Amino acid sequence: MKTRDLLHPLSAVRAFEAVARLRSISSAAIDLGVTQPAISQQVKKLEAHLRVRLIERVSNTIRLSPEGEKLALSLHTAFEIMRDGMEAAMSQGQVTLAVLGTFAQRWLIPRLTNLQESYPDIDLRLITRSKLEDLDKGGVDLIIKPEQRGLASKAALFLMGDEAQIVMSPELQKRKPILSVDDLDQHFLIKVDEVPRDQDWQKWCIEASIGNLQPRGWHVFSNSSHALEAAIAGVGVAIGHWPMVMDAMYSGRLVCPIDVVINRGMGYYIYEGAGALGNPHVSLLKKWLVSQVAKN
Repeated sequence: MKTRDLLHPLSAVRAFEAVARLRSISSAAIDLGVTQPAISQQVKKLEAHLRVRLIERVSNTIRLSPEGEKLALSLHTAFEIMRDGMEAAMSQGQVTLAVLGTFAQRWLIPRLTNLQESYPDIDLRLITRSKLEDLDKGGVDLIIKPEQRGLASKAALFLMGDEAQIVMSPELQKRKPILSVDDLDQHFLIKVDEVPRDQDWQKWCIEASIGNLQPRGWHVFSNSSHALEAAIAGVGVAIGHWPMVMDAMYSGRLVCPIDVVINRGMGYYIYEGAGALGNPHVSLLKKWLVSQVAKN
């Protein structure tokens, strides 16, 4: 049989495959989005083309003839291969990246325009999580997460440090300057009430050799990004981790009044997930991520 003869009843083949798979003309019609008479007509067309009976009606149901069963088995396999091929073609270039929400908002998303310009073939699927333990769920290709440098896996790629310092708006620093740790008593302090950021002020006090902070008051946020926005707005003094504040520091929206650093030895690392195997765009995305840090 010539190729053109096989291609002629392609819509009929599709209709019969649906009927054979679902064992119902009405279900096949719903599956393909056509009417039941259209399905019946296509099956009859295929039977006429092949000169063989494919479907037999028994009472109010249908069953496949022996020839229909053989054809259905081949078609199921063929359509599965086609579906797999289509999915592979659609996902070519796609990379799924999982990061913490604040990291995405304050560091990654502002740089995505550059990713589009540098690697237009990369189809980035960004997943944001609020908890570290949720980052590697869902078969992702890449994960970016903070870890202690000595504890990070050898397979991980170091991206940037996660050191933290106190930050405030330049207007607030001008109005009520902080020249020493004692000046914090005149300010409202901004705290993040989520693990592990809820320990930042305690760590800072230890590093700054302060026994007990007695500020004018506290503003507590459940989200790090919101806390930093409050600091930019001049609401008070916050502790900013470098990846989250670097853009605001470079642009002058935040300043660091005292050079006391916490979180030394912590860094953000890139891990490859199970889905990364054989995807060349994963390596390109990793290369791009590192290049963005190098620019700073």
